[in-house]
Amino acid sequence: MNFDMNFNVNLTQTLTQKLSMEQVQHLAILQLSSVELESYIREKANENPLLTLTEANLQSMDNLIDLSSIQTDYRSGNYANSEFLQSLIVEKHSDVDFLIEQIPLNMNLSPTDLKILKYLIHHLDHNYFLDVDLNEVADKFDVDVFHAEDILRLLQTFEPIGVGARDLKEFLLLQVQSDPDAPCLAADFICNHLEKVANLSIKFLSSCYKISVKETQNIIFYIKSLRPVPSVQNPASEEYIIPDISVEKIKNEWIINTQSQLKSSLTINEEYVELLKQNDENENYFQDCLKDVMLLMYGIEQRDRTLYKLTRTLLTIQSDFFEKGMESLEPINLKDIAVLLDLHESTISRAIKNKYLKTPHGIYSFKSLFPKGIANKSGKKDSVMLIKQKIADYVEYEDKESPLTDQQITDKLLQEDIKISRRTVAKYREALNILNSDKRIYLYRQ
Repeated sequence: MNFDMNFNVNLTQTLTQKLSMEQVQHLAILQLSSVELESYIREKANENPLLTLTEANLQSMDNLIDLSSIQTDYRSGNYANSEFLQSLIVEKHSDVDFLIEQIPLNMNLSPTDLKILKYLIHHLDHNYFLDVDLNEVADKFDVDVFHAEDILRLLQTFEPIGVGARDLKEFLLLQVQSDPDAPCLAADFICNHLEKVANLSIKFLSSCYKISVKETQNIIFYIKSLRPVPSVQNPASEEYIIPDISVEKIKNEWIINTQSQLKSSLTINEEYVELLKQNDENENYFQDCLKDVMLLMYGIEQRDRTLYKLTRTLLTIQSDFFEKGMESLEPINLKDIAVLLDLHESTISRAIKNKYLKTPHGIYSFKSLFPKGIANKSGKKDSVMLIKQKIADYVEYEDKESPLTDQQITDKLLQEDIKISRRTVAKYREALNILNSDKRIYLYRQ
């Protein structure tokens, strides 16, 4: 078969007929964030000799945004769909490396102890709690369980505090032990009366330990301030983000930009093309590599088109949000958007996964722009976020001598045409970390 430099046109015509068979692949690209997409492109470049990256353009990591300011920067471009992917997301692996790098070199660990330590590291769950029984570890490495526990204690000295904990109680204790300012009875409260702490049984604990109510209260509040899980904070994946799309208003018109650096960095290695074309035996391999490159480019382009169409639709539906911010967000669900874009709901779900949008007043996850809503008497929906804010406001300005009960809050919401059950009010109140009325009045009187 004769290949000339018009192979791009020929291949495009061929692919057009086969794209329906490759949609699953394209959907995988759609669900990747910018950072994940860059990793995937690099992976494909290592596998495919025809694919070349222009490194001068492929510098998206330089545009990382500090998540602590979760409302900031972005650029422009064009992307899309594809699906053989999630195995390439390696955040967990990088966190394992982070822990292995902390193995002390000066402890002269025996080869067996080193293997046990690495085994424990590789058997942490997604929250970095230990996910294997120490008896099993002892049997596997032919040591007694006390020896295995010693190695676990070494792991528990690593960062972050609490890594390797076997349950919540042990994790809380590890935090207390590492804090020189922890109240002296905090460990006792956790070991012996954690349920009482959770239920704010202040009188019981005060009587049990023969300490003042105030001191008991301080210990409980300290314990409640501790972190719930020892997750490793991966700076590349959790503390920084790259917005996938940005919107800005110029001369009273909204402009949408997607990040184009990745696609513009992809080129076909023509020298390698010529090499392959010189030998007829390479024809099938050449075709496969070329098809893979074109599918990747098509996937990126489709990703961008979907994100662009989604953002354009949100600009219409959530116009007040783009002008004023989160307080003006209207309830909307994925199905509504899917109908408007003539796409499947699962496609919208993939499109918003781990994606961020830059607006004039900050950066937001796409997912946060789909708040749930509850219908009021007028038929209009009030967002759950708005209802929670109302509950918080009611409590903030309530009579401290007679705090509002959940039923009273339910009645106040009903007066504002928001009809929800007392049980739902209780659920939202707990999500806001607001105590019930009995416990609030007790605290107000201290």
